[in-house]
Amino acid sequence: MDPGERPIRFLIAAQLALGAALAVAPLAQAGERGTLSALTWTDPAAARAVLLRQPAACEAPDRDAGQIEAGQIDTGRALFNTPQLLGGQAARAAISCASCHANGRRSAHFQLDGISAGPGTADVSAGFFSVARDDGRFDPKPIPDLAVPGKIARSEPGVLEAFLRTLIVGEFAGHEPPPAAISALAAYVRAIRPCPNDADQPQTMARQIELVRAAVRAAAGMAARGEPETAALLISGARHQLGLIDERLPGADLAAERAALLAASRALQPVAGAESPSPQQLRGWLAGFDRKLAPRLKAREARSLYRAEVLERWLARR
Repeated sequence: MDPGERPIRFLIAAQLALGAALAVAPLAQAGERGTLSALTWTDPAAARAVLLRQPAACEAPDRDAGQIEAGQIDTGRALFNTPQLLGGQAARAAISCASCHANGRRSAHFQLDGISAGPGTADVSAGFFSVARDDGRFDPKPIPDLAVPGKIARSEPGVLEAFLRTLIVGEFAGHEPPPAAISALAAYVRAIRPCPNDADQPQTMARQIELVRAAVRAAAGMAARGEPETAALLISGARHQLGLIDERLPGADLAAERAALLAASRALQPVAGAESPSPQQLRGWLAGFDRKLAPRLKAREARSLYRAEVLERWLARR
């Protein structure tokens, strides 16, 4: 038996079960689920580091790539954090581009059974993500830092876009991505830059809330441009971020906040499913989120798993 075959089969079964559960209830309590999504693909020894810190975000528009439309980089960043963009098993396992490349950098602690040989590695030709790409060998490679120039020319028009499209439909067996989504994703990848002294930054409630906001703003922009498929992807990304906040709110005393997050997520679902998502509805949702739910969530951060001492106690009970 191939070294990765048994772990992959086990993980596929486990993630299919998780995906089925999440399809019924997009948000679930961390106390009920007993884990956090990120721990599924994290070196167990690095759980604290991954949940509290991440590589810093350093971006600058790539002047060699030509003029970038306003909001393209922000939209691309939101899609980069959206598992549904990749589709297939990645989406079921809540894995986005950012899972392997946090803020576009290298996720040094990424470790997935049957995919990784050790922290920071992945076998992109394993059958877990795409049966068609399975080469029958367990051959993990170091995850690249997207701030470092690689094999793909970023400045040559269309080359990066074609690579990203092939990555989604080939490596991850996802659906054909809308051209508008690929264009925005490429703009974001081109903007990623190295950070001085390999700086990192904390994982905070405020950052997660901003990822929700950014995805909904971008969705409203795409809806206004007549790009319903990309808008729907971005709404899925916003709902994913709401779910990640929900995971960080354990215990009965935060049940009301979890219920409010679930209601907010459900309110986005019919907008995403509409043939032509309404930008007005999305802007209205965002105004209500900013006015009511976001301040309420920030006020609970001291009792959440974003706070180091609360997370330490939670990890000790696992």
